[in-house]
Amino acid sequence: MTAEVIDLERFRAKVAADRGFRTWLARFKEQFGPETRLQDLSPATLLYLASPGEENLYVFFDLVMGTLGLGESVRFRLNDLEDAVKLKIMDTAFALVDRVRFELMRRLGWVAEDIPGGESPIIQLVQQAWRRESDFAREVPRLCQDHLDYESYARLNPMDRVVFIRRLIPRAVAAFQERLGAGGQG
Repeated sequence: MTAEVIDLERFRAKVAADRGFRTWLARFKEQFGPETRLQDLSPATLLYLASPGEENLYVFFDLVMGTLGLGESVRFRLNDLEDAVKLKIMDTAFALVDRVRFELMRRLGWVAEDIPGGESPIIQLVQQAWRRESDFAREVPRLCQDHLDYESYARLNPMDRVVFIRRLIPRAVAAFQERLGAGGQG
């Protein structure tokens, strides 16, 4: 009899990814797995995820809820969850939306390459945000020195720099959409 060694962490990550990405596979017609990172997303998927809108947010709810074994966003819509769990799902989803938008800004060359969590698989980001590890929701990348607004940014204190970066998000989404519309790669 041959004993098979099962890497429990890898198995758990695969199960979480299978559940978390179930609706993404159908929606985006791309492959997602336990090792998929934000930088691996296609430009079109990244743009969709970074764009504002209620339906876009429910895509994140599906990811969070599936990854954590809480079902699909239908449960959220039907109010089939405790308020505390719903709030935690929303907090986690909003933190992930930020990370997606920072990745979009990185591809535009607006923020530094070392965006927080940029090398981590998306499933790990979901789990970190859920556990609220390492100030996950407050980590913001630095503006690149060659950005047009860098001088204004550099004069700000660290807390105001966070606000400054967040205020750039609508412009970044519009610029990325324009780049994609012009046939460019994200």
